Amino acid sequence: MVVVTGQNKVSGNPDDAMSSSDAEDDFQEPATPTATQAGQALPLLPQQFPEVIPLNVGGMYFTTRLSTLRRYEDTMLAAMFSGRHYIPTDAEGRYFIDRDGTYFGDILNFLRSGDVPPRERVRAVYKEAQYYSIGPLLDNLEDIQPLKGEKVRQAFLGLMPYYKDHLERIIEIAKLRAMQRKARFAKLKVCVFKEEMPITPYECPHFNSLRFERSESETKLFEHH
Repeated sequence: MVVVTGQNKVSGNPDDAMSSSDAEDDFQEPATPTATQAGQALPLLPQQFPEVIPLNVGGMYFTTRLSTLRRYEDTMLAAMFSGRHYIPTDAEGRYFIDRDGTYFGDILNFLRSGDVPPRERVRAVYKEAQYYSIGPLLDNLEDIQPLKGEKVRQAFLGLMPYYKDHLERIIEIAKLRAMQRKARFAKLKVCVFKEEMPITPYECPHFNSLRFERSESETKLFEHH
């Protein structure tokens, strides 16, 4: 086949001609990706990690050993750095975790040496430990105040059936009483007693049986039928 341009006449010279096979070769996709294409493609799994890991956790920088992040197998950090998942890096090559890094140092200190945070940071670190699924740290924090007191309180409330439902009803009555008195708060006397037999859902008292009445002496009676 002879290639014809807009300015040049058709030439029969074999040196100026281009065969159909040559033209197809010019438009054929390269067999291997170019350097630009390789840079845009995601890396192949599994991802390889160095022994020393630079981290960027929500804009805060940390450095730790790979073995520290893998100390407990059933944690999110161990799964992230197992090589089975791709972790993006920032412009400086640090592995990026899209999470507030304020308390990540406390997480690393526990993974390194088992250290727990001071009392004023227990609740916040507990929340981060839940996110990263670090069971041993959660167990340690639950034995420290104020979480220890909250754990005991929840266990006690678990023995009181329908506690939350009754509490909401009591608050509702107290608000109504305060509005009637045009006061900022109201006081209620509540009697709590223990049943000899377990209470079943069918034995739950009706909420409309909780009421208060005004007597002749202007006192309030909180009755439960």
